[in-house]
Amino acid sequence: MPKKLLSCCTLLLSILVFGNIAHALTIKIGHNDTSYDAATSALVKVVFERSGYNVRETKGDSEILLSMLDRGEIDFYLSAWLPKRDANSYTPFKENLKLITALYDDASSFFVIPRYIPRSMVNKVEDLTKPEIIEKMNKKIILDGQDSVLTKQAEEAVAIHNLDKAGYNLSVIPSSEWDVQLKEQLENKNWFFTPMTKLHRLNLTKKFRVIKGTEEAFKQKDTAWLVANKKTERKIATHIFEIISKMELSTKWVAEINQMAYENDWPHYVAARVWMASHPYTVEYWISGE
Repeated sequence: MPKKLLSCCTLLLSILVFGNIAHALTIKIGHNDTSYDAATSALVKVVFERSGYNVRETKGDSEILLSMLDRGEIDFYLSAWLPKRDANSYTPFKENLKLITALYDDASSFFVIPRYIPRSMVNKVEDLTKPEIIEKMNKKIILDGQDSVLTKQAEEAVAIHNLDKAGYNLSVIPSSEWDVQLKEQLENKNWFFTPMTKLHRLNLTKKFRVIKGTEEAFKQKDTAWLVANKKTERKIATHIFEIISKMELSTKWVAEINQMAYENDWPHYVAARVWMASHPYTVEYWISGE
């Protein structure tokens, strides 16, 4: 291991294991109830816990959590999608809140289709309305119910491209049921398509490909922010706050943590620890900025 990297890893160990243990303060993190927000929150949680802080997580909707953040009932919230999606929830409280870091901004979504369906038959969204494709395709578009934003985008895509008039309809189901139905359809080589975000672990499996032509309906116009109550800066040691401020992520990293958690039946914070151990250069940047 290069000497510089070794020294940075040693610094991280000293900061994360021994820093501020005497405080034993509780840091309260609120996050949306999605697998990718759980993965992102887990990374932040690991940093705080190894720094000697207790961490308490709260799940909920953005409107409720931002209100709690304003009142100081939680210290951090992720993710606030700005400038548009969460504007109505964020704006009334922005005087007491601080945007800490842009977590990721390439969280686009799309319709995906299994790779075993020939590209020559289904490549663009218009292909879904061809009579011979309608006859083969499952008309029920199953949707992971934990993601309300993806649901709204999918509804818009169905309407814009007249998929409802072709007989397709959205079926919003619990996340666990979505996983089961997706697995069954893949095993049976069924013809189907489903909405998916780049943050989802299944994008790493290479089992799906993107259906072209729905970019406008699914376009993500916002950036996901980690937000803090302004009083939180006085509560947390400066060097820890600086590390948190550098935690810019990629959608691929979040998907990797989700995939590890799913495949191994781990809590997200265990997957986050394993991921951090296998990405020392990223951790180095969070510490040193280099």
